[in-house]
Amino acid sequence: MNVIKGRPIVAGKGKGRALVTRSPMNFTAALTKPRNLIPSRRAEVQDRHHELYGTDLNGRVLVFPACIGSTYTGMVLLEIMYRKCAPAALIVQRADSLLVSGAVLADVWFGRGTPVVEYPGDDIFDKIKSGDGISVDGATGDIVIDG
Repeated sequence: MNVIKGRPIVAGKGKGRALVTRSPMNFTAALTKPRNLIPSRRAEVQDRHHELYGTDLNGRVLVFPACIGSTYTGMVLLEIMYRKCAPAALIVQRADSLLVSGAVLADVWFGRGTPVVEYPGDDIFDKIKSGDGISVDGATGDIVIDG
Protein backbone atom coordinates (compact mmCIF):
# COMPACT_ATOMS: atom_id res chain seq x y z
CA MET A 1 0.00 0.00 0.00
CA ASN A 2 1.35 3.39 -1.02
CA VAL A 3 -0.06 6.77 0.06
CA ILE A 4 0.57 9.93 -1.92
CA LYS A 5 -0.62 13.40 -1.08
CA GLY A 6 -2.53 15.59 -3.48
CA ARG A 7 -4.30 18.90 -3.08
CA PRO A 8 -7.89 18.47 -1.85
CA ILE A 9 -10.38 20.20 -4.17
CA VAL A 10 -13.81 18.61 -3.59
CA ALA A 11 -14.45 16.66 -0.38
CA GLY A 12 -15.77 13.14 -0.29
CA LYS A 13 -14.40 9.63 -0.46
CA GLY A 14 -14.17 7.39 -3.47
CA LYS A 15 -12.78 3.95 -4.12
CA GLY A 16 -12.37 1.93 -7.29
CA ARG A 17 -10.06 0.65 -9.99
CA ALA A 18 -7.87 3.28 -11.62
CA LEU A 19 -8.46 4.37 -15.19
CA VAL A 20 -5.39 6.33 -16.28
CA THR A 21 -4.96 8.50 -19.37
CA ARG A 22 -2.28 11.02 -20.28
CA SER A 23 -4.72 12.66 -22.70
CA PRO A 24 -6.83 15.61 -21.50
CA MET A 25 -10.56 14.91 -21.26
CA ASN A 26 -13.27 16.75 -23.14
CA PHE A 27 -16.23 15.54 -21.08
CA THR A 28 -18.74 17.24 -23.35
CA ALA A 29 -17.44 15.43 -26.44
CA ALA A 30 -16.99 12.21 -24.50
CA LEU A 31 -20.30 11.97 -22.68
CA THR A 32 -23.03 13.79 -24.64
CA LYS A 33 -23.41 11.36 -27.52
CA PRO A 34 -26.75 9.54 -27.96
CA ARG A 35 -25.42 6.30 -26.46
CA ASN A 36 -25.02 8.08 -23.09
CA LEU A 37 -28.24 10.05 -23.31
CA ILE A 38 -30.58 7.07 -23.29
CA PRO A 39 -31.91 6.36 -19.79
CA SER A 40 -29.37 3.68 -18.87
CA ARG A 41 -26.84 4.35 -16.16
CA ARG A 42 -23.99 4.87 -18.57
CA ALA A 43 -20.95 7.13 -18.80
CA GLU A 44 -19.10 5.63 -21.74
CA VAL A 45 -16.44 7.70 -23.50
CA GLN A 46 -17.84 8.39 -26.97
CA ASP A 47 -15.09 10.71 -28.20
CA ARG A 48 -13.54 8.71 -31.05
CA HIS A 49 -10.38 10.79 -30.79
CA HIS A 50 -9.67 9.84 -27.17
CA GLU A 51 -7.70 6.77 -26.13
CA LEU A 52 -10.46 5.80 -23.68
CA TYR A 53 -13.06 5.58 -26.45
CA GLY A 54 -15.66 2.96 -25.54
CA THR A 55 -14.61 2.81 -21.87
CA ASP A 56 -17.22 3.16 -19.12
CA LEU A 57 -16.15 5.62 -16.41
CA ASN A 58 -18.75 4.45 -13.89
CA GLY A 59 -17.16 3.54 -10.56
CA ARG A 60 -13.60 4.06 -11.77
CA VAL A 61 -11.01 6.45 -10.33
CA LEU A 62 -10.18 8.59 -13.33
CA VAL A 63 -6.59 9.88 -13.44
CA PHE A 64 -6.00 12.48 -16.17
CA PRO A 65 -4.05 15.68 -16.84
CA ALA A 66 -6.80 18.29 -17.42
CA CYS A 67 -10.14 19.16 -18.95
CA ILE A 68 -10.36 20.65 -22.41
CA GLY A 69 -13.25 21.83 -24.49
CA SER A 70 -16.62 23.18 -23.67
CA THR A 71 -17.86 25.41 -20.89
CA TYR A 72 -20.61 22.79 -20.53
CA THR A 73 -18.17 20.40 -18.79
CA GLY A 74 -19.55 21.03 -15.30
CA MET A 75 -23.12 20.30 -16.37
CA VAL A 76 -22.10 17.07 -18.11
CA LEU A 77 -20.33 15.92 -14.96
CA LEU A 78 -23.28 17.03 -12.82
CA GLU A 79 -25.60 14.90 -14.97
CA ILE A 80 -23.57 11.68 -14.67
CA MET A 81 -23.15 12.24 -10.94
CA TYR A 82 -26.90 12.80 -10.58
CA ARG A 83 -27.58 9.57 -12.50
CA LYS A 84 -25.09 7.70 -10.26
CA CYS A 85 -22.91 6.61 -13.16
CA ALA A 86 -19.91 8.88 -12.55
CA PRO A 87 -16.34 8.00 -11.72
CA ALA A 88 -15.79 7.12 -8.05
CA ALA A 89 -13.18 9.90 -7.86
CA LEU A 90 -11.21 12.25 -10.08
CA ILE A 91 -7.45 12.74 -9.79
CA VAL A 92 -6.37 15.54 -12.09
CA GLN A 93 -3.09 17.36 -12.64
CA ARG A 94 -4.74 20.72 -13.28
CA ALA A 95 -8.20 21.20 -11.78
CA ASP A 96 -10.20 24.07 -13.24
CA SER A 97 -13.45 25.73 -12.28
CA LEU A 98 -15.46 23.99 -15.03
CA LEU A 99 -14.48 20.53 -13.79
CA VAL A 100 -14.92 21.41 -10.14
CA SER A 101 -18.31 23.11 -10.62
CA GLY A 102 -20.01 19.87 -11.66
CA ALA A 103 -18.74 17.96 -8.63
CA VAL A 104 -19.61 20.77 -6.21
CA LEU A 105 -23.11 21.32 -7.61
CA ALA A 106 -23.87 17.58 -7.68
CA ASP A 107 -22.91 17.41 -4.02
CA VAL A 108 -24.80 20.53 -2.93
CA TRP A 109 -27.96 19.94 -4.98
CA PHE A 110 -28.23 16.15 -4.93
CA GLY A 111 -25.74 14.82 -2.36
CA ARG A 112 -24.03 12.91 -5.18
CA GLY A 113 -20.76 14.69 -5.80
CA THR A 114 -17.50 12.99 -6.68
CA PRO A 115 -14.28 13.75 -4.79
CA VAL A 116 -11.65 15.66 -6.73
CA VAL A 117 -7.95 15.74 -5.85
CA GLU A 118 -5.32 17.69 -7.77
CA TYR A 119 -1.88 16.14 -8.15
CA PRO A 120 0.25 18.36 -10.40
CA GLY A 121 3.31 16.12 -10.79
CA ASP A 122 3.93 14.06 -13.94
CA ASP A 123 5.01 11.20 -11.67
CA ILE A 124 1.31 10.46 -11.03
CA PHE A 125 1.36 8.46 -14.26
CA ASP A 126 4.25 6.36 -12.95
CA LYS A 127 2.71 5.86 -9.51
CA ILE A 128 -0.81 4.87 -10.62
CA LYS A 129 -1.55 2.38 -13.39
CA SER A 130 -4.91 1.45 -14.89
CA GLY A 131 -6.41 -1.37 -12.84
CA ASP A 132 -4.76 -0.40 -9.55
CA GLY A 133 -7.09 -0.29 -6.55
CA ILE A 134 -7.33 3.34 -5.44
CA SER A 135 -8.95 5.11 -2.47
CA VAL A 136 -9.29 8.89 -2.61
CA ASP A 137 -10.09 11.28 0.22
CA GLY A 138 -11.13 14.60 -1.26
CA ALA A 139 -11.04 16.33 2.15
CA THR A 140 -7.39 15.50 2.92
CA GLY A 141 -5.98 14.92 -0.57
CA ASP A 142 -4.83 11.42 0.39
CA ILE A 143 -4.54 8.95 -2.49
CA VAL A 144 -4.04 5.33 -1.39
CA ILE A 145 -2.74 2.92 -4.02
CA ASP A 146 -3.37 -0.74 -3.26
CA GLY A 147 -1.95 -2.04 -6.53
